[in-house]
Amino acid sequence: MEMQTAFDDIRPYRDEEVPRITDRLAANPGFTEVMQFVFPERSEEDIRQHLSKIKTVDQFQAEIAHPAIRKLVDATSAGIEVSGLENIRPGETYLFISNHRDIILDSALLNVFLLENGHQTTETAIGNNLLSSELITDLTKLNKNFVVIRNTGARELYENSLRLSNYIRHQITGGHSGVWIAQREGRTKDGLDKTQPGLLKMLSIGCDTPLATCFKNLRVTPVAISYELDPCDVLKIPELKAVSRDEKYEKQPGEDFRSIITGLKGFKGRIHVSIGKTIDTEKAAESNTVNTNDKLREIGEAIDRQIFEIYKLWPTNLMAYDILTGEDAHASEYTAEARKKFTEAAKQRLTEAGLDAEEDYRWLLKMYANPVKNHMSVVSA
Repeated sequence: MEMQTAFDDIRPYRDEEVPRITDRLAANPGFTEVMQFVFPERSEEDIRQHLSKIKTVDQFQAEIAHPAIRKLVDATSAGIEVSGLENIRPGETYLFISNHRDIILDSALLNVFLLENGHQTTETAIGNNLLSSELITDLTKLNKNFVVIRNTGARELYENSLRLSNYIRHQITGGHSGVWIAQREGRTKDGLDKTQPGLLKMLSIGCDTPLATCFKNLRVTPVAISYELDPCDVLKIPELKAVSRDEKYEKQPGEDFRSIITGLKGFKGRIHVSIGKTIDTEKAAESNTVNTNDKLREIGEAIDRQIFEIYKLWPTNLMAYDILTGEDAHASEYTAEARKKFTEAAKQRLTEAGLDAEEDYRWLLKMYANPVKNHMSVVSA
């Protein structure tokens, strides 16, 4: 009980809290507006009555969250697929470390496939900066999201990291729930999916076993999600440009919310979720070095190699790579007409966003081309 109480301000809602939260959602006009956008055939009263019958978190996911995400993605994509389900076993808890493209959908799609294939859904890390309203907080915490507290002082950062690490370890090693966490803070804007050393350092805080054993007990399992088209691609360019010039990027008010809505409603083409094999962390950190940072780096590289390898490359990735390099290395994988349409559509989106410079076009191409470079770095090694 003491352990559970220590996590009260970051944990998801529990079953006994569900009736109070669903009552609050039913009274929130924003919730019925969201539900009617996803299910236009249902009346407000029908939605409220259904909500009043929800008594557990799992029931909320199965009857509300899952069909909503399924219907939304079916309407805004050309199909979704999964590979690697044979790498995980029902009833086991894993730490899924994933590349990060979309604020909401990355983890939600993994949970769709887990639920549909007889696995327990995961808890999901979400930054407190995204919990901008009571409605968003209720929906995320009712959907098994736990809170990562950001933007604090150095002392608070360590204390919050320790508590977060202990919480994740408690959930996984105790068999309570699997966990999904992005390999870095924030989305990867440029397509160069690399695990941040700080993430692995956080996961090791407070662990009282050797480092490799510490991670072995977490059953670290890489996940790669790839979208044929990124609805937020042009929205990411200003930040990429600022960072490349060593300028501090200041987000505009409501920017995260705009990205969430664009990511949900925008067309994504085809989507693929790849589940990798659980990392042998003892092998990954088997070097003779006793330096903790070196061992963490080796574990991070093992995660990255799998993500690079299992990432599904779409024609959009291959076309962008060929355009950037001036080569036709992958010309057999797409048609000249498809390449022309891709180029024209990319430039049109840039123009509509007021980003029609050649530099902006190259940044957009890099987003799609960099996963190809990543993949080639491991399959040709």
